[in-house]
Amino acid sequence: MSQPTHEKTMPLRQHLEELRSCLMRGGLCFIVLFIGAFAFKERLIEFILIPWNVARAGIMEGGGVDPGALINIGPAEPVIFTLKLAGAFALLVGAPFYLWQVWGFVGAGLLPAERVALRRSFPFSILLFGVGLAFGYRVLLPLGLQFLLTFVDPELITPQVTVSAYFTLTVGLTLLMGFVFQLPLIMWLVVRAGLVERKTLADSRRMAMLGMLVFSAMMTPPDVVTQMLVTGPMVVLYEVGLLLARKAEASRGSAARA
Repeated sequence: MSQPTHEKTMPLRQHLEELRSCLMRGGLCFIVLFIGAFAFKERLIEFILIPWNVARAGIMEGGGVDPGALINIGPAEPVIFTLKLAGAFALLVGAPFYLWQVWGFVGAGLLPAERVALRRSFPFSILLFGVGLAFGYRVLLPLGLQFLLTFVDPELITPQVTVSAYFTLTVGLTLLMGFVFQLPLIMWLVVRAGLVERKTLADSRRMAMLGMLVFSAMMTPPDVVTQMLVTGPMVVLYEVGLLLARKAEASRGSAARA
C-alpha cells in the first residue's frame, strides 16, 4: 500500500518556538559541561596529555631524545588553552544530546519512514563517532606525534611544542577520525533513501580510494605515516559501507513491494 504523500504541517511560529527550545536546551547542556570541565581542569589536562606522554615514551624507548614537556610562549596561554579544552570537552561529551536536539527539530519536516530510519541510525552514528574519536586519540595521534617529532634529527632542530599547537593537532585529528567513521552509515543512508545505487558505489571504489588519499593529504600533517593511518581505516570503512548498502538495497526493495 502506498504511503500518504503529505502530513499535517506545523505552523511557522511553532517551528520557531521548537527551534528556540532546542537551542536553549543545547546551550544549557554546553554551559553545565563547560563549568564541570573547568572545575576539573587539572584532570582534564592530564587526560589530553596522554597521547603526548605515550609518544615521548615511544621515542625514548627507540633510543631517541626526549622532546620534553609542552611549553607556553605567553602568560595568557595556559588560560586560553584551558578555556579551549573545556569548550572542546563540552562539545564532544554533549554531542549526542546536541545531535538529538537537531534530529528532533529536523524530524518534524520528514516523512514517517524517514524519521524511523534516522531514529534507528542515531545510536550507530554516536557509536561510530565515539570509536573514531578513540582511534584518533589512542592510535593515530601518538604514532603521528612520534613520526613528526623524530622527522628531523633533534640535534639539528630541538622540538619545542606549545600547548596551543598540541591542542589544535589533537582536536583536529580526533574529530577528523570521528567524522571519518561515519562513512558506513552515510553510505547506508544514501542507498536506503534511493539517492545512490550500491552498484554505483562499488564501481566507484578506485575513485573513492583516490579521493581518500587526497582527503588524508589535505586534512593531516604532511607525513606519509599519519596519512596512511587515516586512509587505511577509510578503505576498511568503505568496504563495510558496501556491505551495509547491500542490506539497505534489500530493505528498500522489500518496502517497495509491500
